[in-house]
Amino acid sequence: MKRRNFLATVVISSSLLVSQAVFAAPASIHSPVNAMFGKPKTVKIILVNDSGAPIEVKCGDEVVKLDAGKPVTLKLANGTRVVANSATPLHEQGSLIAQVSDSLSGATLHIK
Repeated sequence: MKRRNFLATVVISSSLLVSQAVFAAPASIHSPVNAMFGKPKTVKIILVNDSGAPIEVKCGDEVVKLDAGKPVTLKLANGTRVVANSATPLHEQGSLIAQVSDSLSGATLHIK
């Protein structure tokens, strides 16, 4: 009789522990759906060429020509690097002019 009670106790307690492990929820992986289908946030900036000659800048993969004294309005994604594509007296070719962030929203960048 004692063996049956002991065996029943072991079976019941092990079944209670096993049921939690078997039916436990898998690890939660949070991936919001709007992050997959959403557009990257863009920032509007204005570039003005204050040097005497036209220059080219590279905004991400796009090359933009800036005529002297004329403003150019661009909408760029956060993190985009604005790099000098042609040499000027103050900027070497390939030097970083600006990196787009939220703090530059609506700003005017004068390039000399």
